[in-house]
Amino acid sequence: MKTYNSYTAQDLTLVVCAYKECPYLRASVKSIMKQTERPQVLISTSTPNAYIQRIADEFHIDVRVNPDGGQIKDYNFAMLQASTPLVMLMHQDELLRSCFVEKVLKELNRAKDPIIAFTNYIEMHNDEVDRHPSFMVRVKRFLLLPLCIKPLARRGFGKRLIQLLGNPIAHPTVVCVRSRMPKVCFREKYKASMDWDLWERLSREKGSFVYVPDVLLFHRMNAENQTSKLFHTTNARYEDESEIFGRFWPAWIVRIIMHFYSKASRYY
Repeated sequence: MKTYNSYTAQDLTLVVCAYKECPYLRASVKSIMKQTERPQVLISTSTPNAYIQRIADEFHIDVRVNPDGGQIKDYNFAMLQASTPLVMLMHQDELLRSCFVEKVLKELNRAKDPIIAFTNYIEMHNDEVDRHPSFMVRVKRFLLLPLCIKPLARRGFGKRLIQLLGNPIAHPTVVCVRSRMPKVCFREKYKASMDWDLWERLSREKGSFVYVPDVLLFHRMNAENQTSKLFHTTNARYEDESEIFGRFWPAWIVRIIMHFYSKASRYY
């Protein structure tokens, strides 16, 4: 198959976003170190402590400290730490399959003018990988089917089609082409949907959304999950997503969609 790019693992930096003393951080970093093709690795944090530094020292990883912390600020700071053409923000409690980097690079190199690449995933509950995909995961896989048709992955119609009924792109799996990112990737206004806001903006740009349908990441679901917190403690998610849906639909259709979409909170 024809290739358009020549990215290697050394062109990719995985920036692990660490916060306080997450008990899953070491396992997450270890899953990076077990990659069949080893990328560059950094840890980014606004809460430096001996626990994070100990793990960084164990794996010989540099730690970058954000002096001006906050969820959105932390993500934007982390994005700026990479000097390679590709960057991925790795959550501190996620696990990668050992072939994650290898398979993503393979598909990126086959894509014309890629903007982002992302993969399929499955959830973990109580430290165990789900035997079967959850309802939410199955819905996202269905929404992403248009990107399996390569011409649609390059066209604005296809990139927006997958987002008509919500955000099916799993943020923890996304590899970004740095040169295609806006000056401000994540906007403070969208604390609950900062990633979807970015994907919607990027869908208007020329270039490809590269979808790798293999399950290459295990997404941990727990009480500390930020999405879960926002669903159950604020209206931010509902408000943010209503506004983003409005970029695709007239107001009366948005009201109908949100009536059903708000029920998604039961799955977090």
